[in-house]
Amino acid sequence: MKASQVLVFHVSLFYMVKGLEHSLFSKTSIVINTCNYGHLLKEIQVKHHFQCSMVCSLDSDCRRYLYCESDLSCKTYLDGTDCILSDNSGQCSCYRKDIGFYKGVRTCPLGYFNANCKSVIKDCAQGFKNRNAMGIKALPAALTIIKPGPIQFELFCNFKDSGRMVLLNRDSSCLVEDFDRTMDEYKNGFGLVSGNRWVGLERIYELFSLPSPRFTLHVFAVRSDSSSCKTFIHYPKLGDASTGYSIDYNFWQHRTKLGGCGNPFGPKNQNRFSTFDQNNTGSNRCAARFGGGWWFDTTVDCTKSFLTGTMDGSGVDNFFLDDPTPKSYVKIQVLLKRL
Repeated sequence: MKASQVLVFHVSLFYMVKGLEHSLFSKTSIVINTCNYGHLLKEIQVKHHFQCSMVCSLDSDCRRYLYCESDLSCKTYLDGTDCILSDNSGQCSCYRKDIGFYKGVRTCPLGYFNANCKSVIKDCAQGFKNRNAMGIKALPAALTIIKPGPIQFELFCNFKDSGRMVLLNRDSSCLVEDFDRTMDEYKNGFGLVSGNRWVGLERIYELFSLPSPRFTLHVFAVRSDSSSCKTFIHYPKLGDASTGYSIDYNFWQHRTKLGGCGNPFGPKNQNRFSTFDQNNTGSNRCAARFGGGWWFDTTVDCTKSFLTGTMDGSGVDNFFLDDPTPKSYVKIQVLLKRL
């Protein structure tokens, strides 16, 4: 057992005959941020750390807990790996349940499955198909571990609609994240899973490489006046690094009820991804001009939409030129759906 793991055994008089119930926890990180996308189950006062671990261990829905020494508070969560706090002045520690058995129910971190919680789903679509076995029958969205390629990672899965995956998340209520990054950073991904986040071009390419008759990209934005818009990109394809992660698609459409944001990739297909240190737009140098990586056109206008800009007016803010009611945007998401 690793030094960072805590094994909690508990035996009730009623279940002693049926065997030893137990949970295995790993200590994870405290992350400083101003927003938290995890699902809180309960918040209680306890007498000591062990009692908090017992509360989570005796709850088959609990997969993570946060214990704070200063006020003896205990929070349990349904999903996630790390714990989000605005500051850590309360001497808090975070633990994830790696595996748990209670009353005959096995609990794995979301995304893991099989008897020993060793296998990982490839993407959120696979999680949606196996949601009952994973214990997420009525869960619309959750922080989930997936493994489409050699590296597993955590992202936000929307299980309400066939397992859509959040590839890009912008949220003005979260800690500010700089999106004017190098190509290597855009390849590998950056940001916090519970906040402003870019999953990474390599991870996105791995998701596009999974077998599927059809992919759809959903672009959703919330304006500063709380109105929203949504655009669908049908049959998108993403090239590998040798193509500059060029993007191709069949057609796009907006959702009439919400109104369309506009096409985030412009009228041309097969635009290559550009950053300030790897320019694919010739003398226009679009990424350096706009201050973020994107699939820019090679035209002087560069793009009709920009989703990796600033959100506070400190640079070129995110925009959709085709938005019929353009305003500043307080939230933007790009999600991938695999059928």
